[in-house]
Amino acid sequence: MFKRPPKRRNQILRIFLKLFNLHLISKDNFTLIGSHVKKTENLINFNKKIVNLSLGYTNISRKIISLDIVYRYCPAVLLWNSSSKNKRIVPLINKQKLIRTSLKSLKNSIIFSNISKKIKINLHLVADQSNLRFDTEIKKIFKKTSVNISMHQSKLSGNRGSFLECCNIAKTCDDLIFFVEDDYLFEENAIEEIVISYSKISSVLKKEIFLCPTDFPFYYDTLYKTSIILGHNTRWRFVGETLLTFLLSKKTYLKYEMDIKKIGLKVNSPFEKPLHKIFKKVPCLSPISSLAYHISTGVPSVSENWKKLWNKNC
Repeated sequence: MFKRPPKRRNQILRIFLKLFNLHLISKDNFTLIGSHVKKTENLINFNKKIVNLSLGYTNISRKIISLDIVYRYCPAVLLWNSSSKNKRIVPLINKQKLIRTSLKSLKNSIIFSNISKKIKINLHLVADQSNLRFDTEIKKIFKKTSVNISMHQSKLSGNRGSFLECCNIAKTCDDLIFFVEDDYLFEENAIEEIVISYSKISSVLKKEIFLCPTDFPFYYDTLYKTSIILGHNTRWRFVGETLLTFLLSKKTYLKYEMDIKKIGLKVNSPFEKPLHKIFKKVPCLSPISSLAYHISTGVPSVSENWKKLWNKNC
């Protein structure tokens, strides 16, 4: 780098910035100027503005009201359309243990974030072919959190039936809706990154979006017409496919409700095909790298982080 001579701090400017809670970016070294801001940290004033060094300010026009996490789980079935216990990337995994581990990682991500202090977070546990003992056990995982928990029984069994139950719940939500399957591990920063990135990217694009929390390996053998955009602390890229763990707004859900419900109302190939058609109209983005890992039949990510995350939460 080119050396630049140090400049004396303008004390009057610093007092002015602190007094009016303002921040500037130095033209010399791209650091924030403001006495209560660390030298190299990004700044967020939730639902108001974000500063990403060294991009500058993003004024937030897309305010976040609440987050509803709709988590569907089925302890009775190991893997959709599978009868072998060896088909998971974690050998001989017990489905109940997988659900508990998944939920612990989700809880840790909610606790890690300060978002729960600023917006209401609701967790809807949607049981498919479960039992009262297991339902009570997983509900206790969130006992000491501020999350509002509600229990639901799927009226129809199976993957399509439980998804339709989630759709019924989505209509009762207020703002962001996070559809979550029972075999995803979440990084600690996942919830915070997803919510803040949704707010920022939606403000930049001036439209509602979809977010998928997983950087799937199959994204790397597909030629998407894509771009990369910076969220909170993570880079996001436009994609055309996801599985059934994704985030959207209630506004988007209501607009495309009948198309989304086709996932459960008819047999599709691939299973998520109706969703992929919507992505041609509404942008969908996924992170680089993963904020969540799909513990399924293959390696869940191009990184190996999921192994440490599994051992931490199991």
